[in-house]
Amino acid sequence: MNGQRKHEIESLAKAGYVAKGIVYILVGALTAMSALGMGGKKASNSDALLQVKSFPGGSFLLGILAVGLLGYALWRFIQAIKDTENKGSDSKGMLKRIGYAISGLLYGSLAFVAFKMATGDGGGSGGGGSREKDMLSTLLDKPFGKYMAIIIGLIIIGKGLNQLYKGITASFMKDVTGLPRDRFDVLKKAGQAGFSARGIVFGIVGFLFVKAAWLQQPNKAGGTESAFSFLQTSPFGNLLLAIVALGLIGYGIFMFVQSRYSNISIH
Repeated sequence: MNGQRKHEIESLAKAGYVAKGIVYILVGALTAMSALGMGGKKASNSDALLQVKSFPGGSFLLGILAVGLLGYALWRFIQAIKDTENKGSDSKGMLKRIGYAISGLLYGSLAFVAFKMATGDGGGSGGGGSREKDMLSTLLDKPFGKYMAIIIGLIIIGKGLNQLYKGITASFMKDVTGLPRDRFDVLKKAGQAGFSARGIVFGIVGFLFVKAAWLQQPNKAGGTESAFSFLQTSPFGNLLLAIVALGLIGYGIFMFVQSRYSNISIH
């Protein structure tokens, strides 16, 4: 791969972090508004895309966002294949790299949905946790599918715990270099809130998946919207939901930081 091609891919990856950040900010903003009684809704990624489409010039903006999301998906595949983060080939490293590939598939799928919305072909498919319900329904039809589904749910919970650990320890800051000192503390706090909120959402999604698998009731599985509903029905639910939603906005902001200050390089 020549230097020009590497530069183009690295630039696309940076745009991908921005696109991912925009999606998280919109999901967080819509959900926070819902929790605070200011309109909005408990939002999924598809809802965030629909919100972009509702803006003036929305289809054009959505097309640009789709390109960015595709760039992020491509970068995740490169991270998995080229081992740009030096995770290695031992069991722990391979798990990390498989995680990058899965992330690439998920964001590639989201980019595809965005392209379809931008061209007027489809709108908002995949929301409401239907992906999780369909996956679980398929698994439960397989031999030992119940136990496979429980393992997947536990992996999602593990991902949530990992994100929560990053939020508490701020270990994600090691990937950021050159951040101005006058912005360091506030952006670090935004990242901590963001990773922690993301960890909570992943943890709830995983818990709901395990519960649905154990009960063999796919309709009880769900995605981010189901996690938000779970929070909202808890004691002090609207307050908890607002805090988590604001945290997701913080995560989106930190994606902008990663785009600008992370070492995104193919080597």
